[in-house]
Amino acid sequence: MDVISDFSTCSLQDTPFRRRSRVAPGYRTPGYDAAFDATTLWMDAVWQDGAVTLTCPRLNNLAALLKRGRLTLDGRPVRASVRSFYRHSVVTLKSPQRPESVALEIDGHRVESSVRETEPERFRDRNVIVTMSRDNDLVWIEDFARFHAESQGAEAIALIDNGSSGYGVAELEACLERAGLDPLVLRTELPFGPRGIKPHANSELFLQTCALNAVRLRYLREARAVLFCDIDELVLSRGEDTVFDAAALSRFGYTRFRGVWRHARVDPGTTVVRHADHVFRRPGEAPCPHKWCVRPSGPVGQTQWRPHSLEGFHFNWLFDSSAFTFHHCRQITTGWKRNPASRAGAAMVEDLSAAVLVQRRARGALVRPAPSRLRRQVGRLAEAVSRQFFGLTALRQLTTAAVILCCFSVVLEEALDNDPPQQEIYAFLDAVKRVSQLDPF
Repeated sequence: MDVISDFSTCSLQDTPFRRRSRVAPGYRTPGYDAAFDATTLWMDAVWQDGAVTLTCPRLNNLAALLKRGRLTLDGRPVRASVRSFYRHSVVTLKSPQRPESVALEIDGHRVESSVRETEPERFRDRNVIVTMSRDNDLVWIEDFARFHAESQGAEAIALIDNGSSGYGVAELEACLERAGLDPLVLRTELPFGPRGIKPHANSELFLQTCALNAVRLRYLREARAVLFCDIDELVLSRGEDTVFDAAALSRFGYTRFRGVWRHARVDPGTTVVRHADHVFRRPGEAPCPHKWCVRPSGPVGQTQWRPHSLEGFHFNWLFDSSAFTFHHCRQITTGWKRNPASRAGAAMVEDLSAAVLVQRRARGALVRPAPSRLRRQVGRLAEAVSRQFFGLTALRQLTTAAVILCCFSVVLEEALDNDPPQQEIYAFLDAVKRVSQLDPF
């Protein structure tokens, strides 16, 4: 059966090779193995800046296949550089020119896919939402899109549709256009992944993280700012600036924020619950995990994206903001007919809807003086260096920071005692040599 996809996906379905789960059987719920993606080798293949990048569900044991097998670009053998993260892996293959295909040959089997080219101009200088959806009501999708277009200044949306059965791409695009957004709808039918038992409740939900990073690489490099949130979430500003302005105009180009649960009462005869019906809150309820907005061209633009943070960036907590929040609408789901508000009785408190809160806020934009030409040039250089630094592995970040610190120390010492700089450098190199010769045992 042909699988509909707008990604260059490679499957091991017709081979004996399978991905093994890292989660112990005791933490797997019923149906876990059936929902686990054991056969996708990579979700997308993109060529950019002299290299092909494969965005993969976390390879686990399949990483050995890439080392043992023969990887080729248009039939030309290449070596793979593999980095694994929490829910995904990234494979880099050097290639001066864009190839048409990438293939793996191993033990008499061959799997391959096409290689896509990036399209950064698609969302250049625009405020973009990225979200994933499956069989959500088109009314919900339109409400979600219109809310963010009108209240946050969203201009475009990249929606990854995970095998919806009730409508097609044309219907999705039409409802998003009615809401005022320029839509890009991308389809994939890969499994979303299983939910386990804590602490492995979300450990192997590969698809969402893979899709985020695949779309980042192909389309979002030059976006003004990118907001990730789900269809059941409405982002709210507590001040005048929008979340896109906050990310686009801040020095680091990044902000993240927590949300609150909102509930709806379902009255008899209700045909569909809406975001605006979510006016109940439960006092003392734990906040929702973070959402974020980032400027892809900023200092942290080379990091990997996860639903609640930037992976590979160790200072997410420094960018937690109280200037924004979001309403997580409990019943914007295919199981919306449950009625927690009426069951909870006095435990629920009625509050204002997100739409009313927006009307009470005087929306503006962050106003900053235009920087001088020199400051702009220095800023661009600093951002380029920062993107490269935060894109390194943790070990390489530490090594680079140590070298910079040592060089700074040499300069400072020279400024204080007027010794020749060569003397300081030789002393530093001699110390490194002596340390390397120590017997650790």
